[in-house]
Amino acid sequence: MASSQNLNHLLNFTLPPRQARPPVNLPRRSRKTGTQQGVWNKERFVNAQYRFVMNPTGDYTVHFADPDIFFQWHDILQVIVPRSSALASASGSKGDCGQDNTSCPICLSSPMAPRMTKCGHIFCFPCILHYLGTSDNKWARCPLCFDSVNERQLKAVKWYDGPSYLEHDVVVSQPSSSSSTLDGTFDLVPHTGSTMNMRLVQRPQITTLALPRSRTWPSDLLPPHQAPFHFLPDVFNFAKFMLATPAYLISDLSKDLDELAAERRILAGMKDDLGISFVDGADQKIRDQIAKAVALDTPLLKEQIDKATRDRREIEERHALHERSRRVEEIACLDPSDIPSEFLALKSSTPTRTSTPLPRNEELPKHAHGLNRNGPKQRRNVNPPPPSTSTYYYYQAASGLPLFLHPLDIKILLSHFKSYSSFPDTIAIRVESFAEGTVNDDLRKRCKYLAHMPEGADVVFIEADLLDVVGADGLKNFEGALKMRTARRKEKERKDDRARIRAEEKEKSNLSSAWSDVNPSRAFSAPVFSPAVEDFEEHPEENVPVMPPPQVSGAWGARSFASALHSAPTSLSRGQARSEAREVDEWDLDAAWHELERTAGGRKKRGARLVVLGSGGGGGRRR
Repeated sequence: MASSQNLNHLLNFTLPPRQARPPVNLPRRSRKTGTQQGVWNKERFVNAQYRFVMNPTGDYTVHFADPDIFFQWHDILQVIVPRSSALASASGSKGDCGQDNTSCPICLSSPMAPRMTKCGHIFCFPCILHYLGTSDNKWARCPLCFDSVNERQLKAVKWYDGPSYLEHDVVVSQPSSSSSTLDGTFDLVPHTGSTMNMRLVQRPQITTLALPRSRTWPSDLLPPHQAPFHFLPDVFNFAKFMLATPAYLISDLSKDLDELAAERRILAGMKDDLGISFVDGADQKIRDQIAKAVALDTPLLKEQIDKATRDRREIEERHALHERSRRVEEIACLDPSDIPSEFLALKSSTPTRTSTPLPRNEELPKHAHGLNRNGPKQRRNVNPPPPSTSTYYYYQAASGLPLFLHPLDIKILLSHFKSYSSFPDTIAIRVESFAEGTVNDDLRKRCKYLAHMPEGADVVFIEADLLDVVGADGLKNFEGALKMRTARRKEKERKDDRARIRAEEKEKSNLSSAWSDVNPSRAFSAPVFSPAVEDFEEHPEENVPVMPPPQVSGAWGARSFASALHSAPTSLSRGQARSEAREVDEWDLDAAWHELERTAGGRKKRGARLVVLGSGGGGGRRR
């Protein structure tokens, strides 16, 4: 029955084992909750690694409860892709942070008007349109992963270069927003020994929205279960998803049109009419997207945007007023002779300014509650900040990348500041090392403050030197834990080095075995006893030094079979030596092949041995 015979063992081919799914007849309590994320898929990768700008008309309440729920692809208007991943940033490889590291898989140049497919690959807009045009159907296979791709699934890509301010310009009292524009770019590459700024992120337990603590978070401006707009403070740098505005979409799409216009001029100089046709096609589709963005500008959306802008301005004015009042109180506590004259005018104008916000907020002074007990009660804030017991605090890199402070360092800060809410909003640390990780169920149990991150996301824990933050006394109680962490890190480095050396040795052995399969004569030759055949061709015969053959003695005396076999030929010319070596090599190859067939067929004889004896160019074998 030759048709039913399995020949996979000849190809050395085996299929990976299938992942066993849990049986469906088990009780509900014994099943694992959540979606089955055992098998890796592309949607999970995109959801874990990137951030999204969403359609402002959608409802995203469910995503504030479970970060593993995938976003509807038609609601995504833009994908925010960082130029540097968290692992590349922590490793300190500057070459991984530039735009040149990301190239279009079709034209191998920097993506122009980049578009992302549903499988997570990024192409130039004209290149992917050209590729889709070669298909007879409305869809085609992705040139990288062979997943189905169509034109309607392409999403605009926004390269994320980090905050617009420099890392050393981050101020504790005034966290900068994403809309601020300063010269320079953010340093995305922390390395061992460098100084890194980290911000205190606050996440209520009832939501997945986590933002740095500031005067706008938590507040009425940013409700915990409502998707924020991209222009609000710290949203664009830290939020997983945000709402788009028509002005934002039109601005980014106009930049894509400028890139296409520059490419059209280059192709016109090269007289590439085919390329120009696809550039024009991409231009027309981007103009259609601009028209759709203009259609989003409805009166309801305008009202929401104006309300968010107005609330943000009021919060900033209120914060500035409190800062002026605080400075006046500090000066009032000083000696009157030390008060500068410029603060006298500020002190005199303070009472008139403090009375203005009271009618707007309709609040009574605190001392009036005891005088009017029978009057109407004061209306409480409809959205108060969550209590400290149900809020998680942790430190994250000021760049917004998933670089987090190590849990041991957080314990040191808690021992020094006594409570999480007393942590400073921004700290500057010196990076000692880092540890890589991936978000899974085990990490969520150990670090509950990272439960808002989707499963499969890459994270990096920064091991910091907090001497400048807590002082020597704050580190004294954790000397043993710090030494243990350093020892574990060094042990891990040694294991990684040994694993790397073993991998290199295994690779060398695989290469040598592959070479021996290609040239079997090299496998049986033993060039220890006499020079190789090639040496006779490179050097003249008279210049080759004649080495005395080794005297092999055995149980049968000096003239035994072994000594006769190892004895060098006395009068062999170069042609005779080469021909005899070739005949011996061919005999060795045939004998090895027959031996392989015999052992593979299962007819192994007891006591049969394969003895390899080296000589000259070839080898001898006795059975």
